Parts: sequence; structure tokens; C-alpha cells
Amino acid sequence: MFKNYLKIAWRNLTKNKQQTIINLLGLTVGTVSCLTILLYVFDQTGYDEHHDNAENIYRVRTFIERDGQEDFVSAATGPPTGPAMKADFPEVIEACRIVFTDEFGIKPIRATDSEDGYYETNVYLADSTIFKVFAYKFVEGTAKSALSAPNTVALSSVLAKKLFGNEKALNKTVEWGSGEDAQTLTVTGVFDETFGKTHLNPNYIVTMNTPGMGEFIRTMDNFRTNNFVYTYVSLAPGTNAEHLQSKLPDFLKSHGGELVADKSIFLQKVTDIHLYSKGIKFQIDKVSSIEYLYFLLTLAFFIQLVACINFINLSTARANKRAMEIGVRKVVGAGKNALVRQFFGESLLLSFLAVLISIPSTLMLLGFVNKITQSDLGYIDLLNAKILLILVGLGFITGLVAGIYPALILSSIKPVKVLKGTINLQSGNGTFRRVLVVFQFVVSIGLVAAVIIITQQFSYTQNKDLGFVKDNLLAVRMGSSTVNDNYDALKSQFMALSGVSHVAGLKYSPAERVLNDFNLYLPGKNPEKGINIQNNGVSEDYFKAMKIKLLQGREFREGDEMQVIVNQTLLQDLNIDSERALGSKLLNTQGDETMEFEIVGVANDFHFADLKNPIEPLLLYKSSRLNWMVLRMETANYKDLLGQLEQIWKATIKNVPFTYAFMDQEVDKMYEEEKRLGNISALFTIIAILISYLGLFGLVSYVAEQKKKEIGIRKVLGASINSVVRLLTKDFLKLVGIAFLIAAPIAYYLMQRWLEGYTYRIEIHWWVFVLAGGFALVITLFTVGFQSIKSALANPVKSLRTE
Repeated sequence: MFKNYLKIAWRNLTKNKQQTIINLLGLTVGTVSCLTILLYVFDQTGYDEHHDNAENIYRVRTFIERDGQEDFVSAATGPPTGPAMKADFPEVIEACRIVFTDEFGIKPIRATDSEDGYYETNVYLADSTIFKVFAYKFVEGTAKSALSAPNTVALSSVLAKKLFGNEKALNKTVEWGSGEDAQTLTVTGVFDETFGKTHLNPNYIVTMNTPGMGEFIRTMDNFRTNNFVYTYVSLAPGTNAEHLQSKLPDFLKSHGGELVADKSIFLQKVTDIHLYSKGIKFQIDKVSSIEYLYFLLTLAFFIQLVACINFINLSTARANKRAMEIGVRKVVGAGKNALVRQFFGESLLLSFLAVLISIPSTLMLLGFVNKITQSDLGYIDLLNAKILLILVGLGFITGLVAGIYPALILSSIKPVKVLKGTINLQSGNGTFRRVLVVFQFVVSIGLVAAVIIITQQFSYTQNKDLGFVKDNLLAVRMGSSTVNDNYDALKSQFMALSGVSHVAGLKYSPAERVLNDFNLYLPGKNPEKGINIQNNGVSEDYFKAMKIKLLQGREFREGDEMQVIVNQTLLQDLNIDSERALGSKLLNTQGDETMEFEIVGVANDFHFADLKNPIEPLLLYKSSRLNWMVLRMETANYKDLLGQLEQIWKATIKNVPFTYAFMDQEVDKMYEEEKRLGNISALFTIIAILISYLGLFGLVSYVAEQKKKEIGIRKVLGASINSVVRLLTKDFLKLVGIAFLIAAPIAYYLMQRWLEGYTYRIEIHWWVFVLAGGFALVITLFTVGFQSIKSALANPVKSLRTE
């Protein structure tokens, strides 16, 4: 029986080749889209689940409520939090602290017996307990002994090979930093960085038990400030995390007193960090968003649904043609259930053909997919048992959804009416088919409007005036005392080059978050009522090099120590009259010590964070400890200029590599998420539209075929080509209009919600929806018009010959 169903299904599919090709192409494209999205979604899930006791590992994050300012919501907290929690709560069996040292300047690292140093990012300073809390696979050494002794380091296998080649790295030494800041560290472990998906991706980890910052963190006992330490706690199995969370307010108050009255700390499950960190700033590594994945899954659902709608529309449109077949089969004894199985068999056969074609198609497209999603998907991800199982399920569900309505309608045909020639199914399923066509248009118009708005927002972030000129600005990494000591020599030699107009130094570049902050207040005011101010150290000529406008006062000059330059937002937040700003005093109190700063300049507000965040109050001070040197370039020949700069660098600086970045590219990296979202949205919108109008073309082709005799009679009676085209297009144009009225308000609401995540955002204009609707109208006219003109130009004699 099954073999017979299969034969009949195959015969029907090959008999109606155009319908079959359109359905198969639509289902295949839809399945490839779904499979691609599923691969990406699976790649973004399962983070940090490989750790022992993963379900009981939590990150401690910080929330500080600030009057008149944006609340401070951070993934990090203060240095003493972790050890104090372990001491106070028996349910905390282990705690570890991690400092992302990149934020304080990247130091060069080199093997002590080599002249070649490297600037490596993703460098952690961590307690030795990091390997008790998190699971790392060691290829040299053991987790138990790594980082337990002072001045030790654990390297990733990639870095170990870079530093020591094919030799064993264990127990060898490296120099971290240069000049007077250099520290000699012993390698006590090499770990496999590919082991498990995690939000922690260090290139190397230095023990917290080292002089300098490690010592500062170990001795820090202030629970209010310096919230830059990532703290993790491992709880005893069976611990109720919510019960522990309820104890944290009293815990914080007992250690910090009234100074932490506006501060709260929260537990966040480590397995939730990668997908559930929306609104939490200062992540240690790039995270994704569950909402973003939901968006992609919704997109996949609609794309596949549109492909199913094509199948339903074309199947029901051809119902009359199959009515005689069904009537005859019923007369000879076929029951309704047998017919239902037959039609389900046809849709399932087509669906699984699409599934089979989608696997090699997706494999061929993986390189392109990786490019737009910034992923590293491979054939192993595609051939994963879970993915293949889901793919089989997708094929089965698609076949059922596509076939259920045609099966129920066609199997209900009464054989008596069919054989008498009195049945007409078109009026019965025409309304339902029009509803499905409207749905397709709603999806198309909504997606086109969404892509336009996403593209506008991305363009806005790319082109918005940042308050400084990012073009023709080169940032050279300093990051060591050796370079700082030679800053003046380098600057004078760089300035002597014809392609360089200005040189300046700074601690944090515009593509980095400003980590340093402290409370400032005005003389005579309560120190506890001060506001949190971010601060950045810069050199002379900073404003000229960055092309930041000074509204009042002067730039820094030699001899400045407590003189500062502030932005407009700081004046507003501290209620300082802008006309009397110059000479105003700002106070900062830490313990028994109070520092007094004098404002000597007011700068125009400029962005030193991405556009999702408002411009915050900023204080700039003159510093000789800098991490970056910025060069304003006035040349089109970058290659020659970079060669000259590197030559000067190598002649002046030893054992520190010449590393640079173009500032416009670094700033653009802050908007990679928007760019990725825009690319993915545009791609799958095009796919959804392609499938929709592919089905529309098939539907119009069938309607034109159905009306060919009517068209022939009209032409014989003198109807013009225009009137015939209007006959075939008017109904579809009405459907476009109805879809536009539905799609516009839905798209507006959803995109308005999306834009709320940006402090600086575009306004949604009415013409966006008109453009999206117009696009749908033009494509519809092209699709329908092509077939309509073809039918209108056909010889009426051919269509009337059989009458």
C-alpha cells in the first residue's frame, strides 16, 4: 500500500512540473534558511555548561542607583566581595576573582630568552581558585598546581606555541611588560583554549598573587568603589540561590555600612551569562542576547511558514483539476482516510526532498554564513545528531502543515457531484487562499520596513558626529614603561614626518570604555552626595590631535598636576554655571585624604562609549602613564608612513612590538552587533520575499491558465490588452493594500520597541512604510503583470479551439 501511495504521489508531482518546481524550490530555500538559523542558534547556546558543578556557579554583579544619572549596572563588583562571601556563607564552597587587565593597558609578553615580544589581548589576573571554580583542560601541568605560587602564569596552547615553538612551555619563564614595569613569570600550566564554550576566553592568566595590581586587589577592603573585579562563587550542591540572594543586602551593609546604601549585588547563574545579560554593562567578553536568537527563530518560522503557504495555495488552486481523480478513486472504494494519507504523502515527499537538498546546500553556504554571522560553523556542527534529528522533525512538521488543508479539502469531495460535473471548489477555498496571500504580503512588507529601519539606525551610528574626528587617526599601542619613558623622543621623531600633523597620548582610546572613576563634589557640599565621574589621563596636544572642540579655557601644558579639563555634561550634573566654570574647584575624598582639582578648560561633549549609552560626565587630567599614542595623519600614502613609523619605533624601543590600529575601524567595531543584525535581517528578508513571490508567480500562472478561455472570449469581443491585465491584477493589488494596512502598525510598534535600546536613535518616518508597501506593490505588479501580459498577448484561437 505504501509503495502504491509513493508511486501515485511521485506521478502527481512529475505531472505538474511547474507547481512541483515552485513548491520544491520554496521549501528548499525555506529549509536551508531554517537550518542555517538553527545552526547559529545552537552555536550560541550551551555556554559554560561543561564546568563541574555548573548549575551552582554564579557571577556576582553590581547595581548602584545614582541620582540624576544613569544607574550603574555592571557585570563586575568590588575586590573584597568574593573572599568575604566565602568567609561569611558556608554555602559558598569556593570563590575566585578575575581582573580583565586589557582595560588597564595591554603589556607585551615574551619568552625571556627571546627578543620577540607580543601584545596579546584577553589577559586575566586571577586567583588560583579559578581552576577550582571552572573546568580547564590542561595539556601541560595541572589545574591543582597552576597559579598557586607567586609570579606564575598559565598560557593558552596557542600562545605557548607562539612563545616557545614546539618546545614544552612548563617551568619556562616569560617577561610580562617591559622596562621597570617588567615582571618575570614562571609558566606553571598550559590549557586547551578550545575546551568548552565559555564567556571566559583568556590567552593567558597571571596569578593574583603578584606585586602591583594583584597586591592592590588582595589588600583592598572598600566595598563601595573599584567595581572592576569579576567575582564568581561556587555554591554547594542543593543550595537555594534565591535564599542566598536574600542575605546579600545585609551582607553588604555589614561590610560597607552607609557607604553602600545605594549599592546592591546580585547573583547571576554562569550558564545564563552569554544569553541573559541584556542591560548589564562591562562584560568580560562578547555576549549574545536571547532576544536576538528569538528574533532569528521567529524569522525562520515565518520563512518556513511562507513556503508552506505557497504549497497550500497552489494545491487548493488546482483542486478542481484533481476532483475527477478523487471522485473516481472514491467510487472504486477509496475511503477518506486513504485519500488524506495520499495527500499527506505528497506533501511529506516534497518536504523530505527539500530536507535532503538542504544539507549539501547549507554545507556549501557555510563560509558565507560564517561571514555574516561572525561565527565559525563547520560540517561537524551541521552533522550533529541533534541538528539532524531537528531537521527530520522540521521536514515532518513542514509536510504536515503544508498538506493538512489540501488533504482535508480534497478528501471531502463528494464523488456524485464530481462525476456530474457540478462541483466548484474555487469559491469554497478562495477566501482562505486570499487570507494566506495577505499573510505573505504582511510578512514581506513588515520585513522590508524592519530592514530599512535597522539600516538607518546602523548608518546613523556610523555617521553621527562623535565630537571628535575618527578618520585619519592612528592609534599606536604603548602599554609599557619603556615606551612611556621614550614618549617625548618618539613624539618629536613622529612629528618630523611629513604625513603627521599632531601627536598625543591617552590612557583610554575612544574605542575602549573608560574604567577609572571616582566621586566628585563641590566645596561646601556633602562628599557622600557627590556624583560618579569617569576620568581619563591624556597628554598635551590631545584636543588638537583628536580634533575635540574646547569651548572655554586652554589645553594642558607642562607643569599641570591638579588642573583638569571637563566636559559639558559634568558641569550640568554638578550644577556648575558654564560662564563661571574656569577656576572652579572639584573635590574628591578617599578616607582621610582630599584632593582638589581646578578646572582650566571645558570641552565639547564627545562620545567615549557606544551610542547605546548617553554621554557621561568626564574629567581629563594630564598624565605621563599612557597606553596609547594617537597620530593625526595628513597623507594618502599610509603604507609608506606606517613603514617610517615602524622604523623609528624599532630604532628607539627594544623588545616591544609596533602595534597600531586605525581609529575609525576600532570605533566601528563597537557597532558589530547592529551590523550583523542588519546583514542577517536583509538576507533573510530577501529570502522571505523570494519565496513569497515565487508562490505568487505560481498562483498567478494557474489563475491565468484557468481564465484563458474567458480571456480568449474577451479578446474576440474586442477587449484590449490593458483590460485583460487589469482583470488579472486587480484582485492581487487589493490584497497588497489590505496587507499594508495590517503590516505598517505592527512593524512600527516592534521597531519602536527595538530602538528603545539606543540612547541615540533615529525617528521612524511614515515614508519607510510607504516605501516598503511600494516595494511590495512593484514586485507584485512585476510578478502578476508578467504573467498577465503573457496571457493577454496569447492567440485567443488556441484557447477557444476546444470549445
